[in-house]
Amino acid sequence: MKNNILIITDYSAPYEGNFIESIKDLHDKAKIEGKEIFYLFPKRAQKIYWIKNLIEKFNFNIYFFKDDTFFDLYKNIKDIVKKQKIDILYTHFCRHKTQLAIKFFNLLHSKVKLVSHFHNHCKTSNNVIKKNFMKIAYKLYEGDLNIGCSKSVESSMPYNKRKTTFVDNAINFNRLDNCSVINQQTSNNKFVILMFGFDYYRKGVDIVIKAIKEINNPNFILKISLASNKEKVKNYICQEFECIPNFIEFLEPINNVGSYYKASDVFISAAREEGFCYSIVEAAYCKTKIISSDIPGVPKDIPGEYIFKSGDYKELKNVILEVYNNNVVDSKLDIAQKYVKENYDISKWSENIIKKLDTL
Repeated sequence: MKNNILIITDYSAPYEGNFIESIKDLHDKAKIEGKEIFYLFPKRAQKIYWIKNLIEKFNFNIYFFKDDTFFDLYKNIKDIVKKQKIDILYTHFCRHKTQLAIKFFNLLHSKVKLVSHFHNHCKTSNNVIKKNFMKIAYKLYEGDLNIGCSKSVESSMPYNKRKTTFVDNAINFNRLDNCSVINQQTSNNKFVILMFGFDYYRKGVDIVIKAIKEINNPNFILKISLASNKEKVKNYICQEFECIPNFIEFLEPINNVGSYYKASDVFISAAREEGFCYSIVEAAYCKTKIISSDIPGVPKDIPGEYIFKSGDYKELKNVILEVYNNNVVDSKLDIAQKYVKENYDISKWSENIIKKLDTL
């Protein structure tokens, strides 16, 4: 049984999000199992408040790497593996350069197992030569185990199927109970639509705006929460729609995101691609009505969820009007909340990950 794990990630978001909540739960479960987890984050994350909190409050053993050169990262990994007697390298949200250094280390030190966790679908080039090259590269450097954040993501992996598996993402629901009162001055007597849109095209910001513009109801307000890329998203909107429509309000990222869900009438996930959509499960827990595109990787099993064809803003318009005109009784929202609590609890995720790691 492997006991010492090094989690390597390029994650440096301004807030913890469900990824860090998942890691914290995994950390606690691993400790109970007699395992010790160490961490390697990019140096740019060193001053982020939640990183400091992990070190000072939760006593996480965190190292930092400069992403200057391939060999600096390789040496960092080699030193930590030797010092902490690491058995497993476990990667999340790694850039190509980071992955290259990790896999190169793994090729030279095959006794240390490599587990890669995929949070989005694997995509290959449309170019036949590039596509075949990538298949060969994936085959040569597939590591020991590849975990998808959903069944859909696992299916997209061009690896030996004996080395692939999946564990559906899950939620720390306690985090969503920590809600503050949101200032509703701009949305009094309004029908509030919430979405997340840091990636303008992938998250389908354009689709939602087109749908609401066609509805043309002054009672509607679209609140877009942006974890990053605020100016970039604004520029994209202005390029496509000439200006920012007056029904749009931008929200700053917050860790107690339950406040946003509970202050909204409906949550829309209009994404064109998702490995697994955390926010749909979060919205269901907060008893907010849900509209989602019909893409792979999106949970479509939640009671009361409305689905529209991905990219079809006219169909989305009709679905929004259906939600707007239909009063959903609290009992139906209670059923959705109960369902996600039973099926997407973070404790089950941690237990399943540990079981997967124990197979190595």
